[in-house]
Amino acid sequence: MLFIVKIENKELTEYLTTSLLFDSTTLGSVGLNSTIWEKYLPFSCEKKDLAKGEYLLHVGEVLQGVYFVKKGKIRSNLLGEDGSIKILSITHEGCIFGEQFIFHEQPSLYEAVALEDAKVYFFEKQQIIKIMQKDFEINMFIIKSLALKSRNLACQIEDISLRNIVQSISRILYALCCHEARNKKIIKNISIKLSHQDLANMLGIHRVSVTKNLNILKKQGIIDYKYEKIIVKDLSKLKIMAYLL
Repeated sequence: MLFIVKIENKELTEYLTTSLLFDSTTLGSVGLNSTIWEKYLPFSCEKKDLAKGEYLLHVGEVLQGVYFVKKGKIRSNLLGEDGSIKILSITHEGCIFGEQFIFHEQPSLYEAVALEDAKVYFFEKQQIIKIMQKDFEINMFIIKSLALKSRNLACQIEDISLRNIVQSISRILYALCCHEARNKKIIKNISIKLSHQDLANMLGIHRVSVTKNLNILKKQGIIDYKYEKIIVKDLSKLKIMAYLL
């Protein structure tokens, strides 16, 4: 069942949608609860168990429906001709994947791969449209999910067009802190499991550029980092850096 969005969630939603993560916290920030899908899962067209690294969608494929992610994480990637990767989003359990394909039949510009063992339920396009016609909550879930992801993409365009690398890194890190802290219960020294290459893929830039700009934040006492881990030491300064234009 949908629940009322609290006023204090407005700021949380703004920061969460600058992240690439799409999870229960993101949904909850706009009053969505994935339990409304449970009654439809037994009637899905197909249930898939994906091993880590297995593909759910390939570039050029036309998805004829939508997936509900019951377990695991699905990462969407743009691929460069030189082998570079730009991560578009990471969809967690309780969220839907591929909802834009309900409304168009264009080939996918990105691939989707399981980041860990996952379980997904597939609903064909006509089936999900019929569900949307009779179930207002499912209808709103899909519409709001699309709206959140649209804003996420707009934020990524903003980063590329208007912000320098250190600001873009700060935005990603601050948004990840919001996810980690849950409902803005922020604590000091938030540790984020994230390699420099992961961060480079999120921003679509070279790893060397990420390390160079992380060192700027480190010298200012805002963050520290170790192997595949970034520690946010001063969240308020990180926030200022992230949203300073």
